Amino acid sequence: MSYAAYCRFLWEAGLVQVRERPPWFVWASGRESPVYLDHRRLLAYPTWRRWVVETLVRRIEQGPAWQAVVGVATAGIPWAAWLAERLNLPTAYVRPQPKKHGLSQQVEGLAQPLGPVLLVEDLISTGGSLLRAAQALKEAGFFVGAVAALWSYELPEAEWLPYPRYVLLTFPTALLYWQEAGFLSEAAVAFLRRWHSSGTLT
Repeated sequence: MSYAAYCRFLWEAGLVQVRERPPWFVWASGRESPVYLDHRRLLAYPTWRRWVVETLVRRIEQGPAWQAVVGVATAGIPWAAWLAERLNLPTAYVRPQPKKHGLSQQVEGLAQPLGPVLLVEDLISTGGSLLRAAQALKEAGFFVGAVAALWSYELPEAEWLPYPRYVLLTFPTALLYWQEAGFLSEAAVAFLRRWHSSGTLT
């Protein structure tokens, strides 16, 4: 298994979709995009699931002595759990907001603050969800040592994230694989590169 094979799998299994004209995809941030990647469908593929986890573990192990792995609800939770299991570490997750019942907690699963913790999200687009989750952890007394993700669009909006990153695959790298595999026309590749660098869809 390789990155090239993984990129081919994402495309052929339909986990990634590309549009060259409206209607565009709308991300959770509200931003319109010609690209959409659905990692929730990746949960149904055990072989690739294991490859993703093992590949990320090899990178994460180069970091500090992690005390816990924390997922961003909801898409980051399964990956945080699998990474924590592989690393033999406690795991937890961060809600978008404190829950409105019980103990009104936003960080679930850890009884006391720890650090450094690894914060896991399925993908990085604008970085907003990661920043909000990191702030919630900080307010709860945790120290976020780094973030990990299966995918990063490498957009300028996310450059300001003040954390080291462990990323499995980036959009520019995947685009090269898809171009070499003949999945996209030269016109489509040029359009996607223009969108990626300028943010414009026209």
